[in-house]
Amino acid sequence: KYRGEKMLKIIGNYLIKKKNPDGVENVTRQIYGTLCSVVGIVLNVVLFAGKYFAGVISGSIAITADAFNNLSDAGSSFITLIGFRLAGKKPDVDHPFGHGRFVVSVAILLMGFELGRTSISKIISSEAIDTSIAAIVILIASILVKLYMGVYNRRIGEKIKSAAMKATATDSLSDVLATTFV
Repeated sequence: KYRGEKMLKIIGNYLIKKKNPDGVENVTRQIYGTLCSVVGIVLNVVLFAGKYFAGVISGSIAITADAFNNLSDAGSSFITLIGFRLAGKKPDVDHPFGHGRFVVSVAILLMGFELGRTSISKIISSEAIDTSIAAIVILIASILVKLYMGVYNRRIGEKIKSAAMKATATDSLSDVLATTFV
């Protein structure tokens, strides 16, 4: 396992023991979903900053556009965070099966729409690539971070049976391809 994944597992287990000593599944799902979402927000904002810097120093519109894709991924992670927060609420008259299924389905639809929009945009727009060593290093680091996020979110998604986390993992892996093409 990756060191980062091990660290997040330790944090997740600590939070679960502290807030959920009985191991109730919904609380465990909410804790892991919240943790993955927060990590996604932080990493995507860092990737945005790095790629934006690389786009500015290289003059590449493609790298700058890829940076804004990371910013939209941070937004998707924020939506997922809200979804996991709402999913933790108990069923009520308006949501007899709980809030989670509705919120997760909306999050998946939003992520799917964003993925499709970004893909079409990348296919339509093609421009010359200006390269610099700094830009290439930042893009390679971005690919490695997105690979990590894809693997980690896939594992957590399988562990907590979360379609939203699995969709986030798929989005991260598609970003690896997009950044590789950039």
